[in-house]
Amino acid sequence: MSAIDVAQQAVQPGQLRAVIYARVSTEEQAKGYGIEAGVKRAKRYIEKKDWAYITTFADEGISGSLDWTERPDLNRLMEMAVQEPRPFDVVVVPEGRVIGRADRAYYPWVWKLEDHGVFVADAKLDIDNTTDEGRDKMREEANYAFKEYTRIRTRTQSGVQEHAEEGGYPGGYVPFGYRIKDMGKKKMSRLVLDVCEHGEGCTQYHEISVARRGRELFVEHRNWVKAADLLNAEQLFTRSGVPWSDANLRNILTGDALLHSRMVFRRPDRSKLDRNGNPLYGETVVIDLPPAFTDDEKEELKEAIKLAEKGPALGRGRVYMLSGRLTGPCGSTYTGWNPTGKREARYRCGKRGHKCQMIPAEALEKDVWRRVRASLSDLERLEQVAADWIDQSAQRDVNFEDRIKDLDAKIERQKKTIKVTRTVAISEALDRGLDEAEAVAEATDAVRPLNKQLADLERLRNEAAAWQKEASEAVMRAEDLVKLARAAQERFGRLSPEKQARLLTLLEAEITVTGPIPRGKGGVRCSLIAWFREHGHQVPDLTDEAWDRVKDIVPAAPGRDPRRALAGMLEKVRTGVSWGKLPKEYGDGEALRKVSLEWMDSGLWPQLMERLKGLPGVEPYDPTPIPPTHIRLWVIPELLLGSNVHSNEPGSPRA
Repeated sequence: MSAIDVAQQAVQPGQLRAVIYARVSTEEQAKGYGIEAGVKRAKRYIEKKDWAYITTFADEGISGSLDWTERPDLNRLMEMAVQEPRPFDVVVVPEGRVIGRADRAYYPWVWKLEDHGVFVADAKLDIDNTTDEGRDKMREEANYAFKEYTRIRTRTQSGVQEHAEEGGYPGGYVPFGYRIKDMGKKKMSRLVLDVCEHGEGCTQYHEISVARRGRELFVEHRNWVKAADLLNAEQLFTRSGVPWSDANLRNILTGDALLHSRMVFRRPDRSKLDRNGNPLYGETVVIDLPPAFTDDEKEELKEAIKLAEKGPALGRGRVYMLSGRLTGPCGSTYTGWNPTGKREARYRCGKRGHKCQMIPAEALEKDVWRRVRASLSDLERLEQVAADWIDQSAQRDVNFEDRIKDLDAKIERQKKTIKVTRTVAISEALDRGLDEAEAVAEATDAVRPLNKQLADLERLRNEAAAWQKEASEAVMRAEDLVKLARAAQERFGRLSPEKQARLLTLLEAEITVTGPIPRGKGGVRCSLIAWFREHGHQVPDLTDEAWDRVKDIVPAAPGRDPRRALAGMLEKVRTGVSWGKLPKEYGDGEALRKVSLEWMDSGLWPQLMERLKGLPGVEPYDPTPIPPTHIRLWVIPELLLGSNVHSNEPGSPRA
């Protein structure tokens, strides 16, 4: 029997059952605050109320700005709160800050508990939401905490804004080629060029030297891929020590810092805005930086970029779609390698002194693309992910509609109260002999606290509407994910190498080598794979449309599903798996091998493939040995499908 069960047995008839929720952030821990003192205060409060103590939930080192679903023990509390029968009646917090200073952390959590008949009590202020009066007091306390949080945030950001306007370093990302001077000194830090200050013979890494060499190579070759390859060949790597990819080098050399000698602080497209669309913490500031290149060098770079964009990219260099995305067993990043253009294209490890195996580029790229496309085309799997998103949304769901109606009613009552109070105040002032202007001024003072309460109610109402919208967007994201699977089946099989590389960028694909390159496979070559490679056909997907084209000529046999038999043969061609290791869903592998030979000898196989020609498909398995890899993708359906799927802006969960 658990401790909670024991505590439940000790509850007296009619006695409320209370649990404690305590939280302390990492910053508060550093200042000496702990969980224990808060728990003791809450227990004393429960004893004073003559409630039955059940158990304590505690999150240590957790920020108060986080949603309840992102706090481990609070999430566990909420899972228990929705159980039937309900295991407790009230949640006691030592003080209001435990819930959180941000409205997003406070209100949805309290409302969710109320929806399930569970109340919240603040031990420090001796208030709870079991009555309308207590609920109003808790709202006032939450509004005060939020305003205090906003005041501190605004004061801090104002100092950062002032420092940026004076040309100082405002914090955050340091552009490549620069370093921070006087770092840590209040209002003195500046960005300066990362130049050598030790004279000739210095062996330290200086970013500005790498940036200038990268510019020279690109201007000379007008090709980002080749410039990146040559930089890597010279052992001039990125800040983190990994090799350059063409996209990374392009982003660095064409960025504001190197190309325009400036840093833009609080860009309009990235700044947090208030409800009127104005920057919340300050206007955009352009900070002038010491120039990395001369004016002539900048113009030379701009001209080279224009010329590079006019010509066909493939004519000047091969697209290495996995450069910068492929990580070896040693933890280093692989990049495309073929400086002369005369050898077989390969990927090589970029870490100095490492002798990791080079990997054949074409075979690896085909394998990765086949698996990425298969993952995005797996309608059943993505439908399950979509269902999981909807389930998660349902678990977090609060009855926002009722809350908004309740807030609307309170807002209307507050407006009427203000109107009546103002009218009475003016009337009483005039009765005392004040003139009209003085009476209006006195009435304005009288309703000022009421106006503040109205503003708080309206702000909370607007935020509740925004939270309601976010909840509904989970369903839209799920619909988008299913659309993505169908789009992958229809379109992704025909993308060029450049577009495949761009899609991998959108997916933020991470490919990790998990083992060595195997030795070449022995044995008899597969006649089906050989047929596809000799005829240059893609391996079609056996969709319903494809099956309708061929089902009238596929022979049936006792105990064998003809469609599954054909699907198994195509799976063999796509993956190169041995017949004996084909998934069981396709039937007996050895029996399928014999059937495939019969179809090939009889001429049926070419007839089938001729009917399926032109349908979406993939390249046949390449027998070139490649290492095993693990692929991780960040799926954002609306980004991959296009911006016109929905008018809202959903988040980006990993699938």
